[in-house]
Amino acid sequence: MNEIINTRFDGCLDTEQIRERVTVKPDAVVELGGLDVSLAAETLADALRQIYLPNDFSLAFIKEIATRASLYSRKLFSSEVEYISRIYNPPDVEVAPICLTGLAGIGKSQTIAALRKVLPPPLDYSCDHFEGSLQLISYWYASARGKAGGRQMLADFVLDGKRTTSYNSAKLLVECRRRANRDGVSLLLLEETQHINTGQGASKVTDILLTMAAIGPPMVYVSNYSLVHKLLGRNSEDKQRLLSEPRIMLPDDPDSVGWRSYIAECIRVSGGNMRASADDFAQEIYRSTFGIKRLVVQLITLAYIEARIAGRECLTLSDISRAYRSSAYSANKEDVEELQLQALQNRRTGPRSDLRCPFELPIALKSNVVAFARADRDSRVIKTVFDSSLNESERVALRHIEEPTSESTRPNKAPRPSRLPEPSDEDLANAFYDDLESMDPPPKPKKPR
Repeated sequence: MNEIINTRFDGCLDTEQIRERVTVKPDAVVELGGLDVSLAAETLADALRQIYLPNDFSLAFIKEIATRASLYSRKLFSSEVEYISRIYNPPDVEVAPICLTGLAGIGKSQTIAALRKVLPPPLDYSCDHFEGSLQLISYWYASARGKAGGRQMLADFVLDGKRTTSYNSAKLLVECRRRANRDGVSLLLLEETQHINTGQGASKVTDILLTMAAIGPPMVYVSNYSLVHKLLGRNSEDKQRLLSEPRIMLPDDPDSVGWRSYIAECIRVSGGNMRASADDFAQEIYRSTFGIKRLVVQLITLAYIEARIAGRECLTLSDISRAYRSSAYSANKEDVEELQLQALQNRRTGPRSDLRCPFELPIALKSNVVAFARADRDSRVIKTVFDSSLNESERVALRHIEEPTSESTRPNKAPRPSRLPEPSDEDLANAFYDDLESMDPPPKPKKPR
């Protein structure tokens, strides 16, 4: 085969090159104070959502999947005879797909988007067997949301919206294998699998996953914990195929460099609208989000709204606390507290399967999160005991100390209206007669029958 094939995945397997290609640091927002509160908050949220700083897990995952795709590509194009034979006689193989799972909002979709940036772009390939050139594609990507089954998924890959009445599932599968081998597809990516298990349990998603795994290239599917728990209830033959290679994305450790770098980037992107040290924000935000990036964006946005309502343009730690207790964050607050309880109690059962990892984790992976949750609980207990030991005068003095003393941080209060003067007896009498004159005269009585 030619040099284009041999160098197809060059630059996709080096960790530092991967980091450089996938890192996203958006521009800082400016002049939020001149915008309406809702518009300013949405502008800030949009900027925060764009941040992507890959942690060690994401970098290792991207490198692993890119390596698998590279090895498959080399096998597919090992020789021209092998390549042509796979087009006309596609082998009947089935791979064990890799399951990327984790809490909702943890960053799985962002990792898949970063992986797609790393994989080679389409390129032209010339072969003596074909006239002209072919365009090689490194991966097929699909979303399982709204798919009726595995047959529809196959049809979307090869029929380009044409009618599928003349194709049964077996014929579609053979055509997908032939097309994937011809176009050099080295990886299959399937997202949003958790959205197709409503109403029919896990039967539909099992059908889709097994159908895609039968195409041949390495495969990755993304799922939340809730679907994996359902798949664990399937028969052993399905579990052996679908859950033999899990990759579990966990929240960043609260004291890790990755988490602190992410919070520091959030402070930078806010354009000076977050006023506190990065360490203090890192501790408080982790306590309120359990390290889930989607919740971080929502919490900071709500905290900024709280600050603007209070008459300030910059949010502080107290605004983070108020946002955590707000009604808009109440549903997520329950999830965060449930996750903290699970970490403290090491629970393996409970009604919230969507928050409980379906696989047993090594103790080393959970130790830092558990230590942070225990330290947070101990600090809250100490604060509660301290507050309960104060008398009334000491509580008043403590509240006075904790109140912001700077006039710039105080909310702008409306001026108190002046007190009305006390009315005299003559004023009351005049008001009474004025009220009588304004009333309609009573109706005339009707004549008796």
